[in-house]
Amino acid sequence: MNDNVKFFFTFLLFISLIVINRGTAFSQPLIINPAAISLGSVNGEVINNQYVSISKVLSNSVLLSVRQSELETKLQSLLINNAVLNHNKNSGISIVITEPTAQGDINVEVILELWLDGRRVSVTGEQMGSSVRLIIPKQFDHLEIKMVNPLKIHVPLSYRGDFNFVLDVEGWGG
Repeated sequence: MNDNVKFFFTFLLFISLIVINRGTAFSQPLIINPAAISLGSVNGEVINNQYVSISKVLSNSVLLSVRQSELETKLQSLLINNAVLNHNKNSGISIVITEPTAQGDINVEVILELWLDGRRVSVTGEQMGSSVRLIIPKQFDHLEIKMVNPLKIHVPLSYRGDFNFVLDVEGWGG
């Protein structure tokens, strides 16, 4: 079997930001990118004759951008829902989002960095149930979450078709 297998994937990135204080939402979710991002046909490498490993760079690495002035309370942390903390990297974190399918799980690894006021800052993540919590280390005027490395997607070898996954981010303040 040829090690280069072509797939067509749709990458759905939907980020919402909800600022919460004492369990009450202060603002409506901000939909940052409601449209699907198509990865088109991609090539991957067959690993252990079980899954295909695909690396893909997005044209826009900024996944979330928000100004403190747009929020009604001070943002202190971000919660990425339905994610698993893979490991803390130098100044960023690696998370894995899993999408179950009939042929097996599709795993998407994303490495994220936190930028405050145009400067990269160290961020640590901690697993909280089925979510990953990122602590915002200091006050800011402008916050960005950027993807710094290509997406790493692992797809079962027998899988054919599209897939979508959601990067669901909530903001917590106090």
